Amino acid sequence: MKFLDKYFTKEPCNTGRQFELDVFRFILIYRLAIVHVFVGGSPRAALDSLSIPYYFDSVVGGVIGATRFMIVMGIGLAYTRHGTPKEVFHRGIKIGIIGFLLNICRYLIPCLTGYAISGDKEYFIDSLPYLVFGNDILQFASLAMIFMSLLLLLKLTPGKIMAVALAMSVAGSFINNVDLNNTVLNVIFGHIIGVETKSGDPYIYSDFPLLIWFIFYAFGYLFGYYYRRLKDKKKFFNTVSPICLVIATAFCLWEIFGTFKGQTGFGMMMGEGDNVFYHMYTQEAVICIMACIGTLMFSYYLAKIIPEKFKKPIESVSRNVNTVYCIHWVIVWWTVYVIIYLIKGSEYIDNPLNAYILGLIISIVSMLLAEVWSKIKLNYKRKKRYEP
Repeated sequence: MKFLDKYFTKEPCNTGRQFELDVFRFILIYRLAIVHVFVGGSPRAALDSLSIPYYFDSVVGGVIGATRFMIVMGIGLAYTRHGTPKEVFHRGIKIGIIGFLLNICRYLIPCLTGYAISGDKEYFIDSLPYLVFGNDILQFASLAMIFMSLLLLLKLTPGKIMAVALAMSVAGSFINNVDLNNTVLNVIFGHIIGVETKSGDPYIYSDFPLLIWFIFYAFGYLFGYYYRRLKDKKKFFNTVSPICLVIATAFCLWEIFGTFKGQTGFGMMMGEGDNVFYHMYTQEAVICIMACIGTLMFSYYLAKIIPEKFKKPIESVSRNVNTVYCIHWVIVWWTVYVIIYLIKGSEYIDNPLNAYILGLIISIVSMLLAEVWSKIKLNYKRKKRYEP
């Protein structure tokens, strides 16, 4: 198409690591612990009102948080040299195993420890099976990669994969908040469709159902395909990004104020509470995609002014995204849900400033530990390589 030829080359011209994408990942990663401390350490009333915890949960952790991780994951697939269907499938299996091990380390072990100390079965044990076997971002990533490997095996183009994802999102908008009246089935099918238990205990709400969230991974792959071929990044970020940012901001404000004025028809992405975001509608998914494109502009210009001495650490954190994610969650759960709870009898942190500082400390510690772990793995590989 002549229109596309004006903006894109036929062969990739932006190859290798793109520093603005590393900056983008770094910004996402450093806020992980802060968001999760606010979500876990805030009373329900704070998450259900226009407040600082609501902002960190629904905006920072939601619209400009989780969805962008999926998009970045898709961009990574477009850039990787290991993107064959077999390699993507194996990567999905590996991520799934890591996700299950993480659930053992951040849920099973801390909760059993907390129960052994306190004897509080309702708090530490009742929801444990759902926590250990339920779906989170790594479980979603695993299923998304496995499903993507099938689409790649069928030799679908990025555009056709995006069309499949869009159809899935539309279907997910209708097959939503389903209760199968069985705890085991709700946990299993919650990985695929939006599940919400209405029939009794334990309460189950699926966080990243494949049908609803695959659109972000697919868009990332499509975006990465064209980003590699983009002739003029500056022109793109000066024209497309501002438009996307304005539209996304206006829509989110419309939903926020509509929700808290008790009006209907605003969707659910910016609704009350810390769960509704995960069962968004297609139009809201499109808004999240636009928010990603819009905010990527800031990373592009920030990347141009970051001193050289900071570039390598930022790239290192960007490479270690999965490791940072796992480490920070283990620390957050032990700190907020176990230690603070055992000390206070509640996991809530009264002062938002204290929550922010605690989250920031955990974030820094997680990034440092991830770097240490990365060096240990690298040294192990080198040792194995040169062993006779």
